Amino acid sequence: MTIECAFFGFLASDTEVRRTSQAGKRWACLRVGVSKDDDMQWVSVAVFGKAAETAAELKKGDRCYCEGSIKLDAWRGNDGVERHGLAVTSFTIEKTHQIGRNKPKRKRQKREEPPASGRERAHRRDYRPSVGSAGLNDDIPFSTEVR
Repeated sequence: MTIECAFFGFLASDTEVRRTSQAGKRWACLRVGVSKDDDMQWVSVAVFGKAAETAAELKKGDRCYCEGSIKLDAWRGNDGVERHGLAVTSFTIEKTHQIGRNKPKRKRQKREEPPASGRERAHRRDYRPSVGSAGLNDDIPFSTEVR
């Protein structure tokens, strides 16, 4: 039985990227802390495919949003005590809370030169006067007499 889940949390450590799964796809493993008030729950998250590439960029302390299927794992520890934990197979993971110093650097686009004045455009080698509206015809002679 799988249950769909979506949650926000923060990474306990850097993402551990694995090269291939049994299906031959790249995947990543991370530990995410999810809390409400003082209750903290640690969740193991496995991320596959393109989402694994996004997860590979996450570092310790980054906040993230995960969507996937959750299940309860049970195991016996070295001390013989049975333990339980949550495991999520995630199909979506995104970095969130990118403000302040965590905000990604914006790539600056080249600024185009402001449009040249008419005089500057006329002195360029590639200058071609703009054609007026289609209704004007320069072949019509102008009359010099005033009416």
